[in-house]
Amino acid sequence: MGLVGVHSPETESEVAVIVAMLEAHDVPCFVHNHNLGSLLPGVQINALNTQTIMVPEECVADAVELLRDYRAAAGPATPASLQLKDKIRVICEGLLLGWFVPGHSERKAKDRDK
Repeated sequence: MGLVGVHSPETESEVAVIVAMLEAHDVPCFVHNHNLGSLLPGVQINALNTQTIMVPEECVADAVELLRDYRAAAGPATPASLQLKDKIRVICEGLLLGWFVPGHSERKAKDRDK
């Protein structure tokens, strides 16, 4: 009995919803990289920090059907776009509060060398 990857969720909440849905329909599942995937944010690299929901080979058809229903109910995933006032706020914070972001300066390097 081998496990087959059926879905790679993007968020922790999506993992929780899909696992709960599969378990509610008596489809056993395993989340590959469940804990490690949430500790390593950033670029998702397969088998490093991407979480994958896996089910036994004999349950793949049931899982795929449930996931199809889930995707239809969830609707299309579109990223939220920033409104003009939000874009202006981000630019102002970058310009006015840029001093707050720690960076590498020559002064710090000279103090370290002493």
